[in-house]
Amino acid sequence: MKTKHIIIYVWAMLIAGCSNNVNYGDDYTPKEAIANAGQPTITAIYDVADTELTTPLTSGYPGQNICIVGENLNFLKSLKFNTVEADVSITYTMSTKAYVQIPTEFSHETVNTIEYTTDMGTVTYAFPILLPALGVYSLSNDFQAAGQEVTIYGANFDYYGFGEKDTQAAVLVNGKQVSLRFVSADALRVVIPDGTPDNSTISVRWQDGDGETKTKTLPFRPTTTMLIQDITQVKPDKYVTLETDADVTSTKSNLGRPHLHFSGNIMAWSWIELNFSQTVPDIYDLSAVSDYEFVFEVLTANECPLASEGYEFAWNNDWNNSYKWSPSKLDTKGEWTTVRLPLSAVAPKGFGEAGAAMTFSIGFQPTRDYSADFRLGNFRIQKRIGEM
Repeated sequence: MKTKHIIIYVWAMLIAGCSNNVNYGDDYTPKEAIANAGQPTITAIYDVADTELTTPLTSGYPGQNICIVGENLNFLKSLKFNTVEADVSITYTMSTKAYVQIPTEFSHETVNTIEYTTDMGTVTYAFPILLPALGVYSLSNDFQAAGQEVTIYGANFDYYGFGEKDTQAAVLVNGKQVSLRFVSADALRVVIPDGTPDNSTISVRWQDGDGETKTKTLPFRPTTTMLIQDITQVKPDKYVTLETDADVTSTKSNLGRPHLHFSGNIMAWSWIELNFSQTVPDIYDLSAVSDYEFVFEVLTANECPLASEGYEFAWNNDWNNSYKWSPSKLDTKGEWTTVRLPLSAVAPKGFGEAGAAMTFSIGFQPTRDYSADFRLGNFRIQKRIGEM
């Protein structure tokens, strides 16, 4: 556990700071072994990163590493945060400080105190543990086929009761609740009902720490935001063909739309360029690029990941200001995966007004000999999650 390592590191640094190059007499007592003179007291609590102890905390979060300041804090026997037992084995104490980790488990009790017990007694200290904010970020594949599983990425799902009975936490497709196949801290997995059409929605619903119902909605198969109105107009290339679902052998690969297939043994520094000329689509105010993302789907054949570099996107033939995409050997293992890039980075100059002439270009130049077998499709502009 990463946080456990942090506490052990702090402990080791404290010990090192107290002992390096110092010769102590036989009567020296280490700080962690000083006997308590009475019941423990707590005067303040700080985040461990606040090494100067300048900003006292009035509340904490599950998993947070903190420094408790007070008196008689050695020989810790038990430590509870809002009734939840902390792991005493990963704490470091001295007479006036204790470095501890708030338990990752969250209790909905309203005790909101720390209970600190040593060999000389117990002290309670008012300190609420707050429910971590739930995050809903994206889908693993915006264009997953109906009837197949899709993963919703986010944060802190495990604190909100997803998959449990008698809970408001749920996932809905077009307003109807669907069952969860998997729940973890950062992912929910559901099956998209058969017959779900394009331009649908997937919503995550939960109750926050104040009991208020919240909902975050993600677009599913959003065809109305396509940047390229007709991808079939592309001029074929030696290494690029235009294909459809029927050309992909995986049963989980149905985009329902034509896509580009890059394949073949491409020599290092060979330049491949595809150009799409059209007018700027009337989908958003694309002059406000900071509010949007450039989104597309990618599929790599099994055991044939993308090259780590060599991909470029350019607008209006301005290759001097192209966006260089470095996917770090992305391997989708034969399934379509959605890629999201900040539009402010991909097209910092924007696109101009709707109806204006525009050229979108894809360039690929591997820096070494490369056996290509990957697919790209559904180039589109979407609002950033949180702006919807």
